[in-house]
Amino acid sequence: MSLQKALDKLYQNQSRLMGKTIRIQFLTCKCLAFVMLCFGIISSIQAQDLDFSAAIVDDYIYFEEHNGVVAVEAEYFYKQSKSEKRKWYIKDRRESSKATKYSHSASNKGFIEILPDTRVTHDDELVHAENFSNEPGKMGIVHYKVKINNPGRYFVWVRAYSTGTEDNGVHVGVNGTWPEHGKRMQWCDGKNEWTWESKQRTKEIHCGVAGEIYLDITESGTHDIQFSMREDGFRFDKFILTNDPNYRPDGAGQGARFKWTEPSYYEMISTTVIDSKTIPVADFPVANTGFYKDAGGRWFAIKPNEREEAKTTTTFNFKSGSYDVVFVGVGENDGQSSFTVSINESELGAYLPAVTHKMFAEGKAYNKLWENVDLEKGDAISVVGKIGSADGKEWARARWSGLIFTAVGQGKSVMDAELHKQSNLGFSINPPQGRIAIVADGNSPDPDDLGATAVSLALLIATDLEGRLVHYSHSCDLVRVTRISEAAERERHALMQTACDVTARRWGGFDGLTFYDAKWQLDETIKDLAAAINASTAQDPLWIIEAGEPDIIGFALEASHESKHKFVKVITHHSANDDAGDFYTWQQILDFGVEEVRIPDQNVNLKVNIDKWDWAKDHPDPRIEWLWLVGKIAEVDNVVKFQKGKWDCSDAGMVLYWLTGATENGLKMGTVNDVKEILTNFIDK
Repeated sequence: MSLQKALDKLYQNQSRLMGKTIRIQFLTCKCLAFVMLCFGIISSIQAQDLDFSAAIVDDYIYFEEHNGVVAVEAEYFYKQSKSEKRKWYIKDRRESSKATKYSHSASNKGFIEILPDTRVTHDDELVHAENFSNEPGKMGIVHYKVKINNPGRYFVWVRAYSTGTEDNGVHVGVNGTWPEHGKRMQWCDGKNEWTWESKQRTKEIHCGVAGEIYLDITESGTHDIQFSMREDGFRFDKFILTNDPNYRPDGAGQGARFKWTEPSYYEMISTTVIDSKTIPVADFPVANTGFYKDAGGRWFAIKPNEREEAKTTTTFNFKSGSYDVVFVGVGENDGQSSFTVSINESELGAYLPAVTHKMFAEGKAYNKLWENVDLEKGDAISVVGKIGSADGKEWARARWSGLIFTAVGQGKSVMDAELHKQSNLGFSINPPQGRIAIVADGNSPDPDDLGATAVSLALLIATDLEGRLVHYSHSCDLVRVTRISEAAERERHALMQTACDVTARRWGGFDGLTFYDAKWQLDETIKDLAAAINASTAQDPLWIIEAGEPDIIGFALEASHESKHKFVKVITHHSANDDAGDFYTWQQILDFGVEEVRIPDQNVNLKVNIDKWDWAKDHPDPRIEWLWLVGKIAEVDNVVKFQKGKWDCSDAGMVLYWLTGATENGLKMGTVNDVKEILTNFIDK
């Protein structure tokens, strides 16, 4: 390569790593000092960027066991510890060509090696606690997050590359403990090739005893699986945990697929400002846009081998006004993708998320804020993504997770929100004074009200509060949208009525309460809710759960006594409901003089992957089983595709908030585990 080309390439790398797009052609370097300065600066930047001992995945990424087996790529550790004397280094396409002879045959074309390697042969000096550690957990530890669904004994298989007698041992532990049967994994056979082994070295048998390397994991959940150095120079490609003592992997072994914890980063920061409006990628069309769903649907991305650019457009269906707009992007390590956001084809702005040394990363550094943007309901919001590359070989995939629209001046609060904050600090059953009314939809294209209805009623029964429910109506979407057919809507009405009647019968209670179909029984519904409003006093207020469009609430307020409105509190959690009225705006609801009680978006913790409800599916009590079935019916809905794979009872989060105290320290971000605890405690009693 000529000096001219070398400098061109180095400068391009420098510009990329500094997070800028700069195109300057180097003509010549007339001064040797300048040449040295170029190489010095760029080498420093590259050294900082290419830290091969740094984790390339975050601590919210994990691997999940299914049917008694889970596979993990060794290079996907989330941290190292006790690495002062020896560290694990990632060896892959980013590393020097010296690793090629090992990495080309490694699973996923990458592995890790613990370095420096000072004891290559038996004649080299053995230094305890430096190049050798027969005691596990003392030095050179790599950590992996693994979720175990089926507790028990897990045999540990590791794929390693050993060239001699002094690079063929490692230890394995779990959650900071180093059990006897995780010590001294040993390889003797299969030299100079990637070899699976699960043998334990003993005093009598130095080459190891088969079947003696295992971890006893007694509880389900996410665990920290750890490997610590025994001998330096150990090359580590992959590991597999299996509860089958007869299992033996071959070739590269089972594929390793990582997962992300819930809720997502996008969902978490969207709740920072309670009345933020959100358009996640799930609300953008994906078909024929050039994007595909990545990371289990939490991101859109582009496949570099198919195209360089993609575009998707959706409608802004919220209240017209001025907003701070936050674009939530994803940092990648293969290059710097670019994005352009437009409103009605007029460019709002362009953005390039920062490059990260990790495979991908989320956080403030990868988001973009535009302040004080005027938007009209019905505006077309478009996002164009373009892939980017650092070397012309590997490509960043233009990953992003959505847009957040928040009040002017609040955009910086969203940008500064912490990643994966803890949302639940415990709760007690402590409802406020007064009665409760629930107005749900369920006949609209979003079928989440099926699960929410069943869970809400069960929660009230389980907490002995069913007598406080004085009104329940469903199907409050009074004007059918074309997205749902007449036949599908009739089915929804029937399913919502079934969710009400069957849950009430199976769980008991609610004697004398009529479950109204708001659209088909419009006059009766309005009259019943208005009567509940008229019965309100300062000592006995009415809390209305807005689990659908606001129109029924508006009609009932119109039909009730104005003097009673000050004793009415309306709980809402999502602006999509507030802004969806065909007859009343949210502001008109507030103009009646009611109190607004707004809590964060309950979809964050209560719209989850359906396997989070397996506890209910497999529960021996038919009442719990019924709840799961109702949510499953919504999951197989044929109108709303984004419900697929999800068990959603998000509107029930408002009931959970009310019965745990409401405005007096009520649970603002309830979880499936909170629901489970209340219901199973009731069943057990």
